[in-house]
Amino acid sequence: MRILEVLDTYYPKFDGPTMVITNYCKSLNKIENVKAEVCVPHFPDYVDDQPFGVFRTTSVKGLEGYYFPTPDCDVKLKKFLDENKFDVIHCHSPFTMCKYFIKYAKKNDIPIIYTFHTKFKEDFDRVLKLNLSKKIVMNYIMKNINSVDKVLTVSNGAADCLREYGYNGEIDVIRNGTDLIYPENADELLAAVKSKYNFDEDCKVFLSVCRVVENKKLDFAVKKKKKLFDSGVKFKYFIVGEGPYLDAIKEKVRALGLEDVVLFTGKVIDRHELSSYYLMADLFIFPSTFDTASLSPIEAAALKLPSILTEGCSSAEIITDGVNGLLAKEDVDAWCEKIISALGGDKLKVLSKNAYEQVYKTWDEIALEIYSYYQKVLENKNK
Repeated sequence: MRILEVLDTYYPKFDGPTMVITNYCKSLNKIENVKAEVCVPHFPDYVDDQPFGVFRTTSVKGLEGYYFPTPDCDVKLKKFLDENKFDVIHCHSPFTMCKYFIKYAKKNDIPIIYTFHTKFKEDFDRVLKLNLSKKIVMNYIMKNINSVDKVLTVSNGAADCLREYGYNGEIDVIRNGTDLIYPENADELLAAVKSKYNFDEDCKVFLSVCRVVENKKLDFAVKKKKKLFDSGVKFKYFIVGEGPYLDAIKEKVRALGLEDVVLFTGKVIDRHELSSYYLMADLFIFPSTFDTASLSPIEAAALKLPSILTEGCSSAEIITDGVNGLLAKEDVDAWCEKIISALGGDKLKVLSKNAYEQVYKTWDEIALEIYSYYQKVLENKNK
């Protein structure tokens, strides 16, 4: 089976869908008689080193360091597709690339699948100021989504969101996984990261890993930390990541007098180094209600770290409150009460064990699921 995973961005820009298609390809290529590759926009001076094929189509410079693909202008892309007879095309964003590949797939009788990863409307509300602009862009992406053969989402909440956007077709759910595993040298990694920071052994460690943008609700997390700090809880709160909201959140931390307890590491690409932060933490803090199915609570679970999320959000579907993680209403007092209640006794140990056993899921497991899905799509197409 020849598979092409398609996305409107890719490394060196780093986000959830980038991780998804990278790990899809790595794991799918472990299956016998399967070859999976990606088609993504060109980034100047970036050299790919993936263990699978990466085709870079022409692009133009856009906002926030992104490059927007222009596949219709790319003669080499047409040649690449003619030389590689793909059986399945799977789009992970509904923009220019999706539109191009819908046309290509229909012309060549190839099934095309789309996965809804991101709440685009909320992003447009943040970036676009004119309602007319938002309407035009939403009409554009919904037309693309309505033109594919099959639609997937990564959670039930994401499916509900897509229906709110106006999609009325069938939706299947295939959840996310992680490439992180609990390392054999966990003690060594933990010692290495602890050596960077100076704090007492009895100090609790909280962690967030995310792109630092406003809709991740780090303001809410910092307010919770202020209340915990005022309650006498001894802790450090690490925020791993970078983004356009970084300076603003640092300023809020300074304004609240939390510079000594809220620590910013910047972006951490190395997976072993990232694992060390998960290993160091006692509880993973995930305040965002924007994400459709975040990878980070699954990553945390792989390192035996339980998470606290807002009850009712899409990413919280994999969590059972008090069993394999914590859920709280979107209220500072409610979150603080839940966190403080978990710090006593063996509660965190139980949550940790159950998170590892129940929340953690590898990309190899997900790859078998998506491969089976591709097979069914092809069988139905042939019928």
